[in-house]
Amino acid sequence: MVQIMGRMFRGMKGRRAQDEAEELIELVKAAGLGPRHVPVLIGLVLNGPVPVGVLARHMALSPATVSQLVGELQRGGFVDRRPDERDRRRMIVSLAEERRALVERFAWRRLRPLRMTLEALGPAEREHFLHGWRTLVEMMERTGKDDPLCGGVSPGA
Repeated sequence: MVQIMGRMFRGMKGRRAQDEAEELIELVKAAGLGPRHVPVLIGLVLNGPVPVGVLARHMALSPATVSQLVGELQRGGFVDRRPDERDRRRMIVSLAEERRALVERFAWRRLRPLRMTLEALGPAEREHFLHGWRTLVEMMERTGKDDPLCGGVSPGA
């Protein structure tokens, strides 16, 4: 198990991918943002442009939390918000054009191994894989709350 995890993490550290990741991370930091903002960007690559509520559902976060993150990303120049043409009360969130290419390269490079894995599995195997992954995340969240190395905070917080 440890050997497999080591191989997985080494595989995620290609030089070119690491350079692009560092560029995005530096831009995020320079805008006063942090790692918690990156999943919103990836969510927009996968699903966007979308209303905040839809993005919140995809991310399993509250609309208020996602709205706050989107506001911070907008101030940092990473996303744009515009009124929905069909319902002016709703705001549509999209990646800002000037950051789109970098964010998309970052997201697709990170997601490619997972997508290839899921495509290589049959339907039943895919379901088992995803079930195992959900279980792993739930256990990490549960044990992280009691782990002094995590400061009593779950890894996803």
